[in-house]
Amino acid sequence: MADDWNVDDLALCISRHERYPPEVRPGVILIVREVIGDMVDVVTGHHGIALRFRGAPDLGPRAAYCARRFRKITPCEADAFDHEVIDIMTEAAAGHE
Repeated sequence: MADDWNVDDLALCISRHERYPPEVRPGVILIVREVIGDMVDVVTGHHGIALRFRGAPDLGPRAAYCARRFRKITPCEADAFDHEVIDIMTEAAAGHE
């Protein structure tokens, strides 16, 4: 559901509104900076969840990205391979200090 968005969630853009900047397009993953619980669409008058993202241009003081155009990405649990990669990266980073 769109109403379970939280700050720091990962959002996959699935459709682009013509008003969005070119860098916010389908396939792009963004990090949620702010969740607006009840924003009115000025064109349709419908109420809905809106999002603002880190590193993405703001659309203005009274505008944000429509949550319906994004899908929340929920990372899965780390498996043995993930832990091995994390260990290797941690060891490599420790060696460069």
